[in-house]
Amino acid sequence: MKTMNHSHVLAFLGLVASIMAFNASAASEIDASHFANGKTKYRQLCQVCHGDKGHGDGPTAASLPHKPANIANKLGGFFTSPSSVADDILEGNVEQGMPAWKGIITKQNALDILTYVEAIQ
Repeated sequence: MKTMNHSHVLAFLGLVASIMAFNASAASEIDASHFANGKTKYRQLCQVCHGDKGHGDGPTAASLPHKPANIANKLGGFFTSPSSVADDILEGNVEQGMPAWKGIITKQNALDILTYVEAIQ
């Protein structure tokens, strides 16, 4: 059985480190693109009702029959997940004044919006 010498071990560790760095870099690029998309979509579609930070205090909130949801609180809820909140965004709640965004944005767009809101808290 052949044993590895120190240079082989170091080379192997260097390879592992470079793979990990590449994966971290790719993940941060994905996160950055999701954040940017979420920011754009949030500002276009949500900010007017939900406000700058998603607290339900946008400029049109006072004129609505029901106060818009505090998205940040919903994300921190014990029985909620980003996926369930994204589904709420897509399905809307007409009685509460929340439009259904399904067909206008994708679930990934809704998740990106939530990523953005969570990041700006």
